[in-house]
Amino acid sequence: MFDVQHLLRLVPLALAVVAVLQVVYLLWLRATADRQPASRRPTAPQMPTMPQGGLYPKSAPQRPVILAGKLSVVSGLSGTSDITLPGSTFVIGRFYHPESNVMLALDEKSISRRHAQFSGDDVLKTYSLTDLNSTYGTALRRDGKFEPLQPGQQVRIYNEDIVQFGTNVTVRFSLPGDTRADATQL
Repeated sequence: MFDVQHLLRLVPLALAVVAVLQVVYLLWLRATADRQPASRRPTAPQMPTMPQGGLYPKSAPQRPVILAGKLSVVSGLSGTSDITLPGSTFVIGRFYHPESNVMLALDEKSISRRHAQFSGDDVLKTYSLTDLNSTYGTALRRDGKFEPLQPGQQVRIYNEDIVQFGTNVTVRFSLPGDTRADATQL
């Protein structure tokens, strides 16, 4: 059977094997300590997409915010009807991207990332739209037909004006102030 003396002779051998394994482990740790582990952390600080507590950017001078303005989708975007305008000056694009001031997103394939810029002054009740050299353009409905906006040219818009962004999205602006018909009467 088991010989106790034989087992007692194996104990020092087992302890010696454990000691050798520990020394090998410490040498391995020392050799790999200088290597940088593969990390998924970014190498540079990442800025948040949405700033904490306020409009973006904080340092930019702010115009009066349009409180009563909204945009109603007439056609081209299913499931979307009325959108409150996010401020007095902002960009309309395909995706929401506050770092680029794209504060109103119309997710449709003919809308450019930075499609058009809306500018307004609630005190004077004047509003304008500028096409930002979009691929499929922006058009304003006048006298029953859509007239394309020239890229970079600021065009005044009025309450109840209908605008087409890209090839499919048509919206109606509801803004404080007069309609185009009221403003153009003598």
